[in-house]
Amino acid sequence: MDTKEKIVWEALKLFSTRGYGAVSVRDIAATVGIRESSLYNHFPNKRAIFDGIVDICWAKAEEYYHSHGLPFSSKDDLSVFQGGGQELEETVLEVFRFFFEDPWNTRFRRLLTVCQFDDSRSGELYRRLYCQYPVEVQEKIFTGLMERGIFRTGDPRVLAEQFYGGVFLLLSAGESWEEVRPKITAQVRQFIGDHKTYK
Repeated sequence: MDTKEKIVWEALKLFSTRGYGAVSVRDIAATVGIRESSLYNHFPNKRAIFDGIVDICWAKAEEYYHSHGLPFSSKDDLSVFQGGGQELEETVLEVFRFFFEDPWNTRFRRLLTVCQFDDSRSGELYRRLYCQYPVEVQEKIFTGLMERGIFRTGDPRVLAEQFYGGVFLLLSAGESWEEVRPKITAQVRQFIGDHKTYK
Protein backbone atom coordinates (compact mmCIF):
# COMPACT_ATOMS: atom_id res chain seq x y z
CA MET A 1 0.00 0.00 0.00
CA ASP A 2 1.10 3.56 -0.59
CA THR A 3 0.74 6.02 2.29
CA LYS A 4 -2.70 7.26 1.22
CA GLU A 5 -4.16 3.76 0.99
CA LYS A 6 -2.52 2.81 4.29
CA ILE A 7 -4.20 5.80 5.94
CA VAL A 8 -7.56 4.64 4.60
CA TRP A 9 -6.97 1.01 5.66
CA GLU A 10 -5.89 1.91 9.20
CA ALA A 11 -8.77 4.36 9.54
CA LEU A 12 -11.17 1.65 8.40
CA LYS A 13 -9.83 -0.70 11.07
CA LEU A 14 -10.15 1.97 13.77
CA PHE A 15 -13.62 3.16 12.72
CA SER A 16 -14.91 -0.42 12.52
CA THR A 17 -13.84 -1.24 16.08
CA ARG A 18 -14.17 2.07 17.95
CA GLY A 19 -16.72 3.97 15.89
CA TYR A 20 -16.30 7.03 13.70
CA GLY A 21 -16.83 9.59 16.45
CA ALA A 22 -14.34 8.02 18.87
CA VAL A 23 -11.40 8.14 16.43
CA SER A 24 -9.38 11.30 15.80
CA VAL A 25 -7.07 12.22 12.94
CA ARG A 26 -4.26 12.02 15.49
CA ASP A 27 -5.24 8.41 16.28
CA ILE A 28 -5.16 7.50 12.61
CA ALA A 29 -1.78 9.17 12.03
CA ALA A 30 -0.29 7.39 15.03
CA THR A 31 -1.54 4.01 13.81
CA VAL A 32 -0.11 4.65 10.34
CA GLY A 33 3.18 5.79 11.88
CA ILE A 34 3.23 9.31 10.45
CA ARG A 35 2.85 12.80 11.91
CA GLU A 36 -0.61 14.32 11.97
CA SER A 37 0.64 17.15 9.75
CA SER A 38 1.82 14.59 7.18
CA LEU A 39 -1.62 12.99 7.11
CA TYR A 40 -3.12 16.34 6.10
CA ASN A 41 -0.99 16.20 2.94
CA HIS A 42 -3.29 13.37 1.82
CA PHE A 43 -6.66 14.23 3.41
CA PRO A 44 -7.97 17.60 4.62
CA ASN A 45 -10.02 16.11 7.47
CA LYS A 46 -11.50 12.96 9.01
CA ARG A 47 -14.63 13.07 6.84
CA ALA A 48 -12.47 13.03 3.73
CA ILE A 49 -10.77 9.87 5.04
CA PHE A 50 -14.20 8.33 5.58
CA ASP A 51 -15.16 9.26 2.01
CA GLY A 52 -11.90 7.68 0.83
CA ILE A 53 -12.94 4.44 2.56
CA VAL A 54 -16.29 4.54 0.77
CA ASP A 55 -14.62 5.13 -2.61
CA ILE A 56 -12.09 2.30 -2.19
CA CYS A 57 -14.62 -0.21 -0.89
CA TRP A 58 -17.04 0.64 -3.70
CA ALA A 59 -14.30 0.30 -6.33
CA LYS A 60 -13.13 -3.03 -4.90
CA ALA A 61 -16.67 -4.40 -4.90
CA GLU A 62 -17.26 -3.29 -8.49
CA GLU A 63 -13.93 -4.81 -9.57
CA TYR A 64 -14.77 -8.13 -7.89
CA TYR A 65 -18.21 -8.45 -9.46
CA HIS A 66 -17.14 -7.47 -12.96
CA SER A 67 -14.03 -9.71 -12.83
CA HIS A 68 -16.32 -12.65 -11.94
CA GLY A 69 -18.78 -11.84 -14.72
CA LEU A 70 -21.41 -10.69 -12.23
CA PRO A 71 -23.61 -7.58 -12.38
CA PHE A 72 -22.79 -4.83 -9.92
CA SER A 73 -26.03 -2.88 -10.08
CA SER A 74 -29.62 -3.21 -11.27
CA LYS A 75 -28.58 -1.32 -14.42
CA ASP A 76 -26.11 -4.06 -15.44
CA ASP A 77 -27.00 -7.11 -17.52
CA LEU A 78 -28.74 -9.49 -15.10
CA SER A 79 -29.14 -12.39 -17.54
CA VAL A 80 -26.54 -14.42 -15.62
CA PHE A 81 -29.31 -15.03 -13.04
CA GLN A 82 -31.85 -16.31 -15.55
CA GLY A 83 -30.65 -19.91 -15.80
CA GLY A 84 -32.49 -21.45 -12.87
CA GLY A 85 -31.49 -24.61 -10.98
CA GLN A 86 -27.84 -25.37 -10.17
CA GLU A 87 -26.57 -22.54 -12.34
CA LEU A 88 -28.68 -19.99 -10.45
CA GLU A 89 -27.58 -21.42 -7.10
CA GLU A 90 -23.88 -21.18 -7.95
CA THR A 91 -24.23 -17.62 -9.23
CA VAL A 92 -26.04 -16.47 -6.08
CA LEU A 93 -23.38 -18.08 -3.88
CA GLU A 94 -20.63 -16.28 -5.81
CA VAL A 95 -22.43 -12.98 -5.28
CA PHE A 96 -22.67 -13.35 -1.52
CA ARG A 97 -19.22 -14.88 -1.00
CA PHE A 98 -17.70 -11.43 -1.52
CA PHE A 99 -19.59 -10.02 1.45
CA PHE A 100 -17.97 -12.55 3.78
CA GLU A 101 -14.46 -12.95 2.36
CA ASP A 102 -13.25 -9.57 1.14
CA PRO A 103 -11.29 -7.97 4.03
CA TRP A 104 -12.16 -4.41 2.99
CA ASN A 105 -15.86 -5.14 2.64
CA THR A 106 -16.19 -7.07 5.87
CA ARG A 107 -14.57 -4.25 7.84
CA PHE A 108 -16.61 -1.64 5.95
CA ARG A 109 -19.85 -3.44 6.78
CA ARG A 110 -18.78 -3.58 10.41
CA LEU A 111 -17.94 0.13 10.35
CA LEU A 112 -21.39 1.04 9.02
CA THR A 113 -23.09 -1.33 11.44
CA VAL A 114 -21.23 0.15 14.41
CA CYS A 115 -21.68 3.78 13.33
CA GLN A 116 -25.13 3.80 11.73
CA PHE A 117 -26.89 5.35 14.75
CA ASP A 118 -24.17 7.87 15.68
CA ASP A 119 -23.20 9.18 12.27
CA SER A 120 -25.88 10.14 9.73
CA ARG A 121 -23.65 9.43 6.72
CA SER A 122 -22.90 5.94 8.02
CA GLY A 123 -26.59 5.28 8.64
CA GLU A 124 -27.50 6.47 5.15
CA LEU A 125 -24.83 4.26 3.55
CA TYR A 126 -25.77 1.25 5.68
CA ARG A 127 -29.42 1.43 4.63
CA ARG A 128 -28.53 2.06 1.00
CA LEU A 129 -25.82 -0.59 0.58
CA TYR A 130 -27.14 -3.38 2.79
CA CYS A 131 -30.91 -2.87 2.75
CA GLN A 132 -32.18 -0.98 -0.30
CA TYR A 133 -29.59 -1.73 -2.99
CA PRO A 134 -29.63 -5.56 -2.75
CA VAL A 135 -33.44 -5.65 -2.78
CA GLU A 136 -33.55 -3.42 -5.88
CA VAL A 137 -31.19 -5.77 -7.74
CA GLN A 138 -33.01 -8.91 -6.62
CA GLU A 139 -36.39 -7.43 -7.52
CA LYS A 140 -35.17 -7.08 -11.12
CA ILE A 141 -33.74 -10.60 -11.06
CA PHE A 142 -37.05 -12.08 -9.88
CA THR A 143 -38.93 -10.00 -12.44
CA GLY A 144 -36.80 -11.59 -15.17
CA LEU A 145 -37.27 -15.10 -13.77
CA MET A 146 -41.03 -14.57 -13.76
CA GLU A 147 -41.10 -13.12 -17.27
CA ARG A 148 -39.18 -16.15 -18.56
CA GLY A 149 -41.54 -18.54 -16.81
CA ILE A 150 -38.82 -19.95 -14.55
CA PHE A 151 -40.50 -18.62 -11.39
CA ARG A 152 -44.23 -18.52 -10.71
CA THR A 153 -45.82 -15.10 -11.16
CA GLY A 154 -46.01 -12.98 -8.03
CA ASP A 155 -44.82 -9.68 -6.61
CA PRO A 156 -41.07 -9.52 -7.35
CA ARG A 157 -40.47 -6.89 -4.67
CA VAL A 158 -42.01 -9.08 -1.98
CA LEU A 159 -39.96 -12.06 -3.18
CA ALA A 160 -36.79 -9.96 -3.10
CA GLU A 161 -37.49 -8.86 0.46
CA GLN A 162 -38.30 -12.42 1.55
CA PHE A 163 -35.15 -13.85 0.01
CA TYR A 164 -32.78 -11.12 1.14
CA GLY A 165 -34.20 -11.14 4.67
CA GLY A 166 -32.57 -14.51 5.30
CA VAL A 167 -29.29 -13.44 3.75
CA PHE A 168 -29.31 -10.21 5.77
CA LEU A 169 -29.74 -12.23 8.96
CA LEU A 170 -26.67 -14.30 8.06
CA LEU A 171 -24.69 -11.16 7.19
CA SER A 172 -25.53 -9.73 10.59
CA ALA A 173 -24.49 -12.84 12.53
CA GLY A 174 -20.75 -12.24 12.01
CA GLU A 175 -19.98 -15.80 10.91
CA SER A 176 -17.32 -16.88 8.40
CA TRP A 177 -18.07 -17.89 4.82
CA GLU A 178 -17.34 -21.53 5.72
CA GLU A 179 -20.07 -21.37 8.35
CA VAL A 180 -22.52 -19.39 6.23
CA ARG A 181 -22.14 -21.11 2.85
CA PRO A 182 -24.21 -24.24 3.69
CA LYS A 183 -26.91 -22.05 5.24
CA ILE A 184 -27.18 -19.80 2.19
CA THR A 185 -27.08 -22.88 -0.07
CA ALA A 186 -30.00 -24.40 1.83
CA GLN A 187 -31.89 -21.11 1.67
CA VAL A 188 -31.34 -20.73 -2.09
CA ARG A 189 -32.46 -24.32 -2.76
CA GLN A 190 -35.55 -23.93 -0.61
CA PHE A 191 -36.42 -20.63 -2.25
CA ILE A 192 -35.98 -21.96 -5.78
CA GLY A 193 -38.01 -25.04 -4.86
CA ASP A 194 -40.83 -22.91 -3.48
CA HIS A 195 -41.06 -20.59 -6.48
CA LYS A 196 -39.89 -22.53 -9.55
CA THR A 197 -42.58 -23.42 -12.08
CA TYR A 198 -41.11 -26.88 -12.90
CA LYS A 199 -42.44 -26.75 -16.45
